[in-house]
Amino acid sequence: MEIEGDVIVKIKTKLHTILKKYIREKIMENDIVEIKENTTLQDLTRYFNIPENKGIIFLVNNSPQDKEYTLQEGDEVKLFSLICGG
Repeated sequence: MEIEGDVIVKIKTKLHTILKKYIREKIMENDIVEIKENTTLQDLTRYFNIPENKGIIFLVNNSPQDKEYTLQEGDEVKLFSLICGG
């Protein structure tokens, strides 16, 4: 994802339930993901190739956030699918 000249930020990302399968090769040690500065939560779901129809709840630093939230260095992101099973 890094392009010369881009500012890169690191965030901690956890995908839960059926979303886990989307991060297998895009996440580093300790659940760290490197993204471009000014990436939104919606951009992050596109980066992971999560289909838009999955219905996702976003928590950033344990607070609910809209998909337009711009991620910052050090944010901890948790993504949950609305349909979890049981």
